[in-house]
Amino acid sequence: MSITNPASTPHSPPEDWHSKDLEMIRHVEVFQTKPAILKKVESRLTKLKEAMVVELLSCSLQLPPGTDIEKGQIAKGENHNGFPFLSLDIPQNFSKAEMYTYRTLFWWGHYLGFSMILKGNKLKTYFERLSANCNEPPFQDIHLSLAATPWEWRLNENHFIPVDDQQAWADKANLLDHMKIMRFYPINNESFKELDWTQAGIKFWHDVAPVCLD
Repeated sequence: MSITNPASTPHSPPEDWHSKDLEMIRHVEVFQTKPAILKKVESRLTKLKEAMVVELLSCSLQLPPGTDIEKGQIAKGENHNGFPFLSLDIPQNFSKAEMYTYRTLFWWGHYLGFSMILKGNKLKTYFERLSANCNEPPFQDIHLSLAATPWEWRLNENHFIPVDDQQAWADKANLLDHMKIMRFYPINNESFKELDWTQAGIKFWHDVAPVCLD
């Protein structure tokens, strides 16, 4: 048996540089400003967390036992489908069988999103409440995730559907083992610059309260 010498293995010739490749390689500004931008994002999420701690005091008895309403969690990552992100979970309650979390997600290049993720033995009740409230004004710009996992965040018609389009999602909801309802603020929207994250986050919590609060 012979062993091939790696040094003698022929290599494919390197691909040619495209003009777009060189343009991107030479572009350094995004990397220079990224830390400061993410610091601003984290600061906004921290302010929202502080506001939620106060907000949750008045409804703590309506939350599942063991739900965290004080510490919260801010997480960050560099590569969700190729883009950095920061997220805030408060209130939060995770276990193998149960899930009750309000997650705020900033996804670079995409959006700021507020989501309520619910799973467990009260799931049927949550969907019944959603059905009863889906045509109310606060739900007109809220979407329901139809993805098989609650950790799918790509905003497209395969994964999200408007909550007020009940006829389109009613049957599909029976196939889900969780509920995720979400409001999006796209980064490319002109109003994003002036968006008050704390105000928007508290408003979403109030708007979905008929579904998630006992």
